[in-house]
Amino acid sequence: MNTDKLHAFYISKAWRDLSYNLKVERGGKCERCGARAKTISSLIGHHKKELTEDNVTDVRVSLNPANIEILCPTCHNAVDTHDRLHRRKRVYIVWGSPLSGKTSMVKDMAHYGDIVMDMDALFQAVTLQPMHVKPDNVRFNVFRLRDCLLDQIKTRYGMWQDAYIINGLPNKYERERAAQSYGAELLYCDSTRDECLKRRRESGRPDEWDNFIIDWWTEFDKYSPRDVE
Repeated sequence: MNTDKLHAFYISKAWRDLSYNLKVERGGKCERCGARAKTISSLIGHHKKELTEDNVTDVRVSLNPANIEILCPTCHNAVDTHDRLHRRKRVYIVWGSPLSGKTSMVKDMAHYGDIVMDMDALFQAVTLQPMHVKPDNVRFNVFRLRDCLLDQIKTRYGMWQDAYIINGLPNKYERERAAQSYGAELLYCDSTRDECLKRRRESGRPDEWDNFIIDWWTEFDKYSPRDVE
């Protein structure tokens, strides 16, 4: 299977918009077990008929709402058989603006046996605080855990399948160095500043996140004037 072709589909705006809209339209809950998600981004768009290199360009399969289930992670893991297709460890750096949908995109792409390095999720795992809360007094502890996990990804330590590193990286030179350092492929989460600001309002995150988004786009426009990979 051409996994690069499938990744290209999962990072496409057409898929991400459809997946997000279906999660909202279907009530923000798992269609198998009925569990209601705390956040829309925790749900996963799952194709009933598995995507392959032969059918991924057929919109009647890949972008057909009737072929897409909205699942929670537990139910998705129960039906996920994609891990058998992996033959070697690959690393992907998923980059883009805050609230561009990076985490949701990775949840749609990643499978059982993959690992994900996401600072928001790491802070939440360590502190049990809401996703947007990052207590200053534990930052060094979280950074130490981050560095340890990144070193394992860099050295391909462990039995994981693929790894996804979620990062903003608006600076073109910084992300190119990161890709080279980890032997990773860069995956851009396409968005606009207005879309990200709209998601901030819908998500209920603090108003200060508007500043994070605006600052990201200011730096991105400075270093990478729409020359995304």
